[in-house]
Amino acid sequence: MVTDGPFAETTEQLGGFFLIDAADLDEALGYAKALPASCVEVRPVVESSEPH
Repeated sequence: MVTDGPFAETTEQLGGFFLIDAADLDEALGYAKALPASCVEVRPVVESSEPH
């Protein structure tokens, strides 16, 4: 199942995360399908070249 939305429900808890480098959404979803988790959320990350 794929859902759209950046927000988790308040009843959910973050148990950890994986940060992967994928060429596109299809590749990222392939990685997500291979994870042994009951719920996976895929989000894009925008890299910034500006210093912190």
